[in-house]
Amino acid sequence: MFWKKFITIITSVFLILVSACTLPWGPAVVSGTNQDATAAIQTQVAQIVASTEAAQTALANAVASTLVAMATNTPEFTLTPSLTPTPTFTPTPTFTFTPNVPLVSVSSNTYCRSGPGEPYDLLGILNVGETAEVIGRNAVGDTWIIKLPSNPAITCWLWGYYATVVGNTSGLTVYTPPPTPTPVATPTLGPNFAVVYTGTVTCAPQYAFRFNITNNGSISWQSIRLTITDNTTAAVFIHTLDRFRSYNGCILELDQLDLTPGETGPVTNINPGQFGYNPAGHSFTAVFRLCSENGLAGTCVEKTLSVNP
Repeated sequence: MFWKKFITIITSVFLILVSACTLPWGPAVVSGTNQDATAAIQTQVAQIVASTEAAQTALANAVASTLVAMATNTPEFTLTPSLTPTPTFTPTPTFTFTPNVPLVSVSSNTYCRSGPGEPYDLLGILNVGETAEVIGRNAVGDTWIIKLPSNPAITCWLWGYYATVVGNTSGLTVYTPPPTPTPVATPTLGPNFAVVYTGTVTCAPQYAFRFNITNNGSISWQSIRLTITDNTTAAVFIHTLDRFRSYNGCILELDQLDLTPGETGPVTNINPGQFGYNPAGHSFTAVFRLCSENGLAGTCVEKTLSVNP
């Protein structure tokens, strides 16, 4: 609209100027005998000057009006943004299932016994893929008391080496191991092995006992189970292995497959079986079980030793 008005004003001024410029410039026409030629020319010149001044005034007014209009003109078109902001999405939180009671599973089929370790009666087994309810633990936290999945009326002790527990275990009851069952009499084989306590080794923060075992019989020993009971705290530590190993601190110094007749080999109760505390000042009972085949099979003999580090 503004430009239409501007063009109209300029066109009007242009027409005024043209009309002023097209006034007769030729000699004044003298009619009659009494007409003064000079006066007629002067009159025509005055008319031309007046027309020119009027055109200039009109032009000045048009220019002034145009400048005012340009200064106060409001644009006819308003730019409206066409883009809509993309909404921000909040990720949905992922929830982790936590059972109401602690549950345990194992990475390897594990026996469940009437107490912590092989001296106790076998009550069942927890297989890979099964879960069992946990109702308690031992003092050192390496054995769990569970309800046997095959018969939940039976509670038994599950070694925690292969176990994974899910759920809150802070409120579990701490169980004291029951008395060890009376061992079945072992056939007399004559002198078979002798054992001597030789000291304590440390691989911070773990502690372990070292023993020397001498095979003074006629059978080669292939596997060993060493069960150590802390008589001061009732904690039980079990070391089971199909070889005989000895450590000097954190360094493995001896690793032999068997213990042949007449051979003496040092043994350190680790893998697992070591203590998570300094055993100095406590009283211990160590039960050694040596067997003629791997997996504590074949002919087996046991000896008991008191240890007071």
